[in-house]
Amino acid sequence: MTTGELRPDDASDPAAFVELLRQLKDRSGLTYRQLEQRAATAGDVLARSTAADILRRSTLPRPEVLTAFVRACGAGDQLDTWLRARHRLAAGQFTAPSPTSAPTPVDAGTAAAPERSGAARQRWFARPAPLALLVVAALLAALGVGFWMERRDDEQRRAGQDADPTASAGGGARSPSAGRSQIRPVGSPHLCLTEGRDRTGQYTKEIAVQRPCTEATPPDTSLEQVADGRYFITWFHPAHGKGCLTIREDDPGRNLLEPWDEKDCSASRSKQVFHFEPIGPAPDTYRIRPDHSELCVGLRDDDSTESDAALVEPCTGGPDQVFLVNARPAD
Repeated sequence: MTTGELRPDDASDPAAFVELLRQLKDRSGLTYRQLEQRAATAGDVLARSTAADILRRSTLPRPEVLTAFVRACGAGDQLDTWLRARHRLAAGQFTAPSPTSAPTPVDAGTAAAPERSGAARQRWFARPAPLALLVVAALLAALGVGFWMERRDDEQRRAGQDADPTASAGGGARSPSAGRSQIRPVGSPHLCLTEGRDRTGQYTKEIAVQRPCTEATPPDTSLEQVADGRYFITWFHPAHGKGCLTIREDDPGRNLLEPWDEKDCSASRSKQVFHFEPIGPAPDTYRIRPDHSELCVGLRDDDSTESDAALVEPCTGGPDQVFLVNARPAD
């Protein structure tokens, strides 16, 4: 596939650039799931929720995400053109260049560097990492710098509301009880959200997955109330201590739920605080949303497969985004 009449260099602003990406995806004829699979086959990381985020916003995707998206759409032969156009717009040059002007070369280091900011934090506990990651981690530690990107929630809220006409359904004032709990997908109530690994292998740290409830401890899952209907979801591990589930904001593993050490948990961090909204007439049935967001916690593959990862994604009203939340039975 070639870009054909799609001309990223003609994009006059980020919104126009994203519109061209939408057209590229439409031409590929691929679903978001297929894009994720094609990216993984090529050695790239592109979660389907990330691909959807790209086209739902009017802001530029990060270079490495753009690279994975363009390749997955089958336009890898035009990747330099897309990256050059992105580089120009990121530099604030919103007026398209003259057709006769020479293209601005893209510095490889600039194109590949994630655009991140913010303070570092400590994980709940660590696992051995590949050598390349250790080298990067050592450099960051030497500089005393951590890089994080805060996601913009305004467009996500609008998109989530549009995608979920039942967002205000199932009202009522009931809330789950604080304390030791089980969180079970309504479609597979024999499974509980607990610690596991990404079965795709793209992210190697501990994340929330669904496993048989008989094998779900340790860690112990608890709900700690922050305010009415808002909670930390905490894990306590006998060897690693206490941590709170936190939405991962970087690739690989963007939008997955991972535990952070207790000292790095704060009610002011919306990625660590969750609303439990009652759904339907059945007791103990909830939709779980990150604070200040209309996204929903769901299951990555929308099914009842053991080890299916939990993640935040646009609300669909599907059963994979509805959970039974109740006190953990006595041992």
